[in-house]
Amino acid sequence: MRLRELPNWPPNPTAPNPAAGNKLPRPDQAVVKSVGPRRLGNRVAFTSDFEGSPHTYDYEVKNARLAEHIEAVLHKHIGKSVLHLGDIEIDEDAVIE
Repeated sequence: MRLRELPNWPPNPTAPNPAAGNKLPRPDQAVVKSVGPRRLGNRVAFTSDFEGSPHTYDYEVKNARLAEHIEAVLHKHIGKSVLHLGDIEIDEDAVIE
């Protein structure tokens, strides 16, 4: 199973200062800079860079085991686009509760 096959992938980014006119990137424009740490058991947080501005993503999945698995895999893909992340293979055992 690929990450893009999970519900609500890709998550929507948040702009650092939307009032200042910062644009939100498309998945092919955002480059992952960092991952985590998770603050809630079933959420994966990561940050991307677009036009010199950081954007935060908060992706909620159905259980903490899947969130841990995704977080570990994302660490291996820092420097890739959010679009690329959708092609990552996810361990189907982690998807099962």
